[in-house]
Amino acid sequence: MAHHKKFNSFSALPEARRRFIQAAGALIALPLVGCGGGGGGGGFAAPTSGTGQPDAAPLADTTSGKFRGQRSGGVASYLGIPYAQPPVGGLRFQSPKPFKPVAANVLNADSFGAASLQTLPPYVTWIYPVPMQQSEDCLTVNVWAPANATGAPVIVWIHGGAWRTGATGMPLMNGQALAALGVVVVTVNFRLGALGGLSHPDLADADTGSVANWQLQDQMAALQWVHQNAAAFGGDANNICLMGQSAGGTSAAVIAQNPAHRKLLRKVVLLSPASNAKPGGFSLDDAAAYTELLATRLNTTPRGLRDVPAAALHAAEVALNALPLPDAITTGRASKFVPIIDAKFCLADWTRTEWPADLPVVITTTLTEGTFFVDLIDPATHKALTAPLPQDDTQLLQAVTSITRSAEASSRVVESYRKAAADEARSTDAGDLWVEIYGDFAIRNHSVRYAGKLASEGKDVRFGTYAHALKAPGQGVPHCADLPLLFGTYGLDYYKDKVGNGAAEAQLSAAMASAFASFAQDSQAVAFDASTAWPRYGGTLANAVRMGEGSSGSVAVGTVPKLAQLAVWDAILGY
Repeated sequence: MAHHKKFNSFSALPEARRRFIQAAGALIALPLVGCGGGGGGGGFAAPTSGTGQPDAAPLADTTSGKFRGQRSGGVASYLGIPYAQPPVGGLRFQSPKPFKPVAANVLNADSFGAASLQTLPPYVTWIYPVPMQQSEDCLTVNVWAPANATGAPVIVWIHGGAWRTGATGMPLMNGQALAALGVVVVTVNFRLGALGGLSHPDLADADTGSVANWQLQDQMAALQWVHQNAAAFGGDANNICLMGQSAGGTSAAVIAQNPAHRKLLRKVVLLSPASNAKPGGFSLDDAAAYTELLATRLNTTPRGLRDVPAAALHAAEVALNALPLPDAITTGRASKFVPIIDAKFCLADWTRTEWPADLPVVITTTLTEGTFFVDLIDPATHKALTAPLPQDDTQLLQAVTSITRSAEASSRVVESYRKAAADEARSTDAGDLWVEIYGDFAIRNHSVRYAGKLASEGKDVRFGTYAHALKAPGQGVPHCADLPLLFGTYGLDYYKDKVGNGAAEAQLSAAMASAFASFAQDSQAVAFDASTAWPRYGGTLANAVRMGEGSSGSVAVGTVPKLAQLAVWDAILGY
């Protein structure tokens, strides 16, 4: 693939940025190692100095109180700091309330807070181990900061998981490696599932008037907390980069497009964001009807759901979610807890909404997003974690119709994808086409289309495709495969046999971390390494990047892959 000479000139970068990029590879070249379990430390050793003695504990004075962290390898960490009051009792299904410290003494911030209650489907356990500690009391952040930092850029991370799963206590999302590049990293826990997504007029918050989007409001409260407290960790409150993946990417887009919170941000990264449009997401009316269904199953009222034990409420909703929706409920056909358009916190379908003119954004997808959802293999057992793929065109058309809800549209989609695959010498088998179709419908089409729209308007947007293939028996480049490389945790036992743990992965991880850290520092000078800058995306589609194509650890600048097959979606999705 040809490189674009103008944008690949590392020498054109400012001197300070060249020094930053040159140092980055050395700082992040080695992955974090250990086990990949969930919950607490997950195999991370206690921090020590070069003498083998514990490092002096750093202190942070915040609006939530004073906290004693840990120091390791030039990075200070503070784990499990509350950013809002526990959303329990009368605060269940309410907007998050500011945390009120109850003691003047210094508290230890040396263990992760509990994950929100969650049940992980088999395919999700490919990327997320089951959190050992789960609780309704889950509104905490974790902070990693360069030791003695002053005015460092800040990355606020929102995890994915369909607003149903995920937790920042998982070793996957350890911020140590990114912080070593000179960035303050903050990872956010928030309410999930029923506790974060149920909505009904009878649950209206007396202070905000809100009846929905508790999970989104948690994220917004955490962002506000970071803005108030960034300086306590050596961060610059006026240089915050909001970064999210999958559902977290959707949330980040929704937050960025809301003027009430846009002012807190200087840049945004959207990794494989999903759509929040109806009918995939609920309407307010249908969300209320769903909540009423759940209340009936629990022999109570929507308001009475506040008194149901959290574990029982969670289990009942998971069971209800597995059932077909009544015909009267016409929305909520994807994740039922996608942020609901409520004209207050979630203003619109983000993929059809203008992006703030002065807000730089990076958007990425993986090469075969659909692999995660429909063709995932457990490398330990070689067994499928997803349902069998379609074996012929009859089964393929049935599968496609389940998402398009139109047999005629499904025929057009299959014809378009088969022709594009044949023209590009890719497999035209029914199963392989389904992987492409599902991934594009759920993730890739929205991202590619929106990035192209921003580029045509002259907006400051960069686009990339994570293209590093899984290790056998895994196939393709699924949704979430980029996360272990981004955080430098690819060497953990939980991931090394999935994404690899060799020289190519070390090279690619260093390049990705450098790019995102440099974007957080200065969005106008973004580079992967000493030879490849990340150019702004252009309307000619010639300035996208491909990260780690095939089994390589390199980055190339060129066109977006598999564009031809996307054209069929505009008419079907109403663009």
